[in-house]
Amino acid sequence: MAFKELDIVLVRALQTSTRPVDGSELVRRQPRVGGRGIVVHVLGLKAYVVECVDEDGRTVWLADFHDDELALVQ
Repeated sequence: MAFKELDIVLVRALQTSTRPVDGSELVRRQPRVGGRGIVVHVLGLKAYVVECVDEDGRTVWLADFHDDELALVQ
């Protein structure tokens, strides 16, 4: 499935258990299956940068995903 910027997505699978992530220092962690985020950049064919933020607006994780790992939240 093709996603576009600002789509809300659910992490439905992880191809690897760890990946490079960015985030706010005190809340940064690896993405987990079931986590939600927003597509902030389309990298190319079936690759996306997704950001998850907490209730205070701090970035929990910012990471690259393949479209097979994501599902659109309706």
